Amino acid sequence: MYKISSYQLFAMIFIFQLGTNIIFGFGASAGRDAWISQLVSAFLGIFVILLYTSLMRMNPGLPLVQWFPAQFGRWIGIPIAFLYPLLFLYQSSRVLGDIRDMISTTLLFQTPLIIITVVFALLILYILYGDIEIISRFAELTLPIILALFGIEVILLFSSGVMHLKNLQPILENGWGPIWKVVYPGGINMSSGISIIFAMFWTETSHPEKIRRITILAILLSAIMLTCFDMLAISVYGSLFSHFLYPLYTLLSLIRVGEFIENLQIIGVIYFFTTAFLHASILLFAAVKGIQQLMRMEDYRKLVIPAVVIELFLGMTMSKNIAEHVYYQHTKILVPYIWVPMYFVLPTILFIVTWVRKKVFK
Repeated sequence: MYKISSYQLFAMIFIFQLGTNIIFGFGASAGRDAWISQLVSAFLGIFVILLYTSLMRMNPGLPLVQWFPAQFGRWIGIPIAFLYPLLFLYQSSRVLGDIRDMISTTLLFQTPLIIITVVFALLILYILYGDIEIISRFAELTLPIILALFGIEVILLFSSGVMHLKNLQPILENGWGPIWKVVYPGGINMSSGISIIFAMFWTETSHPEKIRRITILAILLSAIMLTCFDMLAISVYGSLFSHFLYPLYTLLSLIRVGEFIENLQIIGVIYFFTTAFLHASILLFAAVKGIQQLMRMEDYRKLVIPAVVIELFLGMTMSKNIAEHVYYQHTKILVPYIWVPMYFVLPTILFIVTWVRKKVFK
């Protein structure tokens, strides 16, 4: 059985955390203080990671979906555990919808949405058949590319003379109120809560004793990178930063060095495709693996095609437009009513029950 190396696990978590945030930006509602929201969310999210990794150590050798049956019993634990693969499937469909909307509004204006969605669904189908080995190798190969593109982007933006650091001021103009609205519950969930998905793969790592350090390091470094993106966008656009749907993509259109380096939006496209593609693939792979384990199937590949078909259907039909998809469904429904119970409440209850069983009832 293939074992994920420490570097591969780091690369998977790092790129997964970037996800679609690298294009949509983070904490736009906090205005100029969006970068502070990112840092605060990441550091508070460390406590969430400590919770998840503590559950891993209290349930040695078991992936996420088997924690609940092990502690609550089959009749209660299995129905609860099934919620996680279903959530991962839904979120993978949302990312597919993000890809569809991004391409149709920035690059392929006349291409039918169904064509764009089917192409990426087929790519996800292909990588899922390769098992965790292909996903982890894809992550380790693309991480240096993403970091190199990030360095090039920063250099070119400074060289273009479009950045004005005074736009970052005044800091905390409206106090901590807007920042805390971003941080909880959405910010902590997006920075750390969603990382619970890697509990599906922690049992397949070559160095399980390093999981906690690797996860925290990857989340903090990805948060720093997203903070830099927010600061770059704010230094260029100032308070207008919060009004752009794709601030990074728009930011790259301003790069102009001399008369020959310009129109580098392709860098943003590469960012988005790479991070979103890996993000969706990991989500869907965790979904089919979770269902396979709960149903005690021999091979998860029997579930891949049905899962991709469902993902394709949801990706095409879950929202009528980008405003409903990003702002209403995500902010009003997904975060408060699904993410908070699934990422905070249930793991906390599971931790308490597990601790009591081990310490009190032994």
